[in-house]
Amino acid sequence: MLFSTEPKDSVKDLFDREKESAELRDKLKERMILVLGMRRIGKTSLVLSTLNSTDRNFVYVDVRKIYDEASRKVQAEKLYEELYFSLTKLSRKERVRDLLTKLNISLESPLKAKLPLDEIKGNIIKIFEQLNRIGKVVVAFDEAQYLRYSTVGLRSVLAHVYDHMKEVSLLFTGSEVGLLYDFVGVEDPESELYGRYFASVEIRPFEREKSREFLRAGFKEIGEKVEESVIERAVGEIDGVVGWLVYFGKLYPEKGVDALDEVKSLGSKMVKKELEGLFIRSPYYLDILKAIATMGRTRWKNVVNYVIVKNEKKVPNATISRDLKALMMTGFVEKIGEEYVIPDPIVKYTILQEY
Repeated sequence: MLFSTEPKDSVKDLFDREKESAELRDKLKERMILVLGMRRIGKTSLVLSTLNSTDRNFVYVDVRKIYDEASRKVQAEKLYEELYFSLTKLSRKERVRDLLTKLNISLESPLKAKLPLDEIKGNIIKIFEQLNRIGKVVVAFDEAQYLRYSTVGLRSVLAHVYDHMKEVSLLFTGSEVGLLYDFVGVEDPESELYGRYFASVEIRPFEREKSREFLRAGFKEIGEKVEESVIERAVGEIDGVVGWLVYFGKLYPEKGVDALDEVKSLGSKMVKKELEGLFIRSPYYLDILKAIATMGRTRWKNVVNYVIVKNEKKVPNATISRDLKALMMTGFVEKIGEEYVIPDPIVKYTILQEY
């Protein structure tokens, strides 16, 4: 169902992503693949649906699930546990069971807790070694930029996997594209993963007409008749971000024309939580976002002037430049030509309404 809020796991349930799915399927032959796109754009659905459409075994780990916001860490035990239990979903899990049993790593629960870090790291490597023995397998880490907070030093493990386990392909998704690039080490010679080739697939928001088609198709699927003016207003206000379009379609049968306001209210709560975690890192993030949200498409000098006026003091250009770059790395800001924009309309709405 197009308006299902759970990630899709079949290509027949994807809408207008045939090109991206075919591209991803083709690139699965590479050793490392990055699937990039803003939040709520459908990366998880694309990955799961495409992998399910192949004969490849795959392991899926949702890194968001094990990232602790309070400590800003991905604890080694949580990562190991998530990777460990995902093995039970492999179609060849009996083969994996046999291999891991020989290494004294059981697939039965409960998982032994409080292992020393070195033992956890060693066991993670053993898991990859045994996956490598069963044939072609994809290990997918969703929202992988959080792995840079891993307490187990995962980059060195993944570099070892890349170099020595030729049957394993590593797949990373990321909505904070710059931070994912940092983790992979695209421009950092100090990163253990630096210099390894990777393929990438980018998912963009729908164009306006595709957004209209998506809503029409979804409403037809659930037997709901909706005026074109309602669809037009929804597309105009929440644009081509699939996650928000899905929420609108899901809420409309119950809320009617109030569904759009409900989406903005619900979305704003979600976004505000994300922003609050962001704002503690710099006192100027909010001012920069406010400048861009207020002016729509904003040039560098306008951002600088806004921040200076807002703070009633001279703020070094280097500081603003650093923070603006950080906001782009986290995906909240995008640069188009010489102008900065907030690509997610609900983020823009939240900045204007809540701050």
